[in-house]
Amino acid sequence: MRLTVYHEASSPLHRLDPRVKLAVLAAFSVGELLFNDPIFLSWSFLALVVLAALGRVLKPWSIGAFVVVVFGALSFFMWPLMLKVRGFSGPDVWVYGAGMGLRVTNILLMGFLVLLTSRTEEILAALGAMGLPFPAIFALGLTFRLVPALLATANHVVEAQRLRGLRYDEGGLLTRARRYVPLLVPILAGSLRSATRMSWALEAKGFGAGRPRTSYLVLRMRAPDWTALGLTLAWLALAIVLRVQGVGYRQYAGF
Repeated sequence: MRLTVYHEASSPLHRLDPRVKLAVLAAFSVGELLFNDPIFLSWSFLALVVLAALGRVLKPWSIGAFVVVVFGALSFFMWPLMLKVRGFSGPDVWVYGAGMGLRVTNILLMGFLVLLTSRTEEILAALGAMGLPFPAIFALGLTFRLVPALLATANHVVEAQRLRGLRYDEGGLLTRARRYVPLLVPILAGSLRSATRMSWALEAKGFGAGRPRTSYLVLRMRAPDWTALGLTLAWLALAIVLRVQGVGYRQYAGF
């Protein structure tokens, strides 16, 4: 089972310094928060499609986009409902919901694109180079690795019980759900066992000793990295200017 969403390829996005990618992600997120016009935000979505094609990860990115669009759709429906509860109605509530849904979708898809084109070690090294404390970096690295590992453990338990004759695909929805409840015990036990072994390994390797740490991955900014960073800052400045001028931001009556 893959423990990371990183997709191996040779592209300009893969070769960028991870610090630049994180800066692009931050600038893109800030830029998306400045606008709420769904037509304007749809151009950002198209730009992400172009970036995914440039990074040669369009196919896996499209699969992730299908999942992320579900969250955008939830936002699209939840905002009009909340606005109607507050007494607002009309087509504007749906336009506003579409803008909020696109905003969330674009930010998540940009983050997914960064993960597809960056190894976990590169992201963690970039955070360390940017001054993030090592315990926080380590916790983030565990999040990247242990969530897929937990899913793999759950899959192993399910397959083992299926070999013993337990059928999960028979009966109604509630019946199937009840059959999964007993699996929580072995899954939790396996997770606790893994956590205990990891704590032993960390103690043996001197985690928390406080001494300066070294890394085998040395990051160096090159000309393409500086160029990408300059373009990112220029784009963010342009987004701020457009927002001040009211471009891409719709005024809604009463909200």
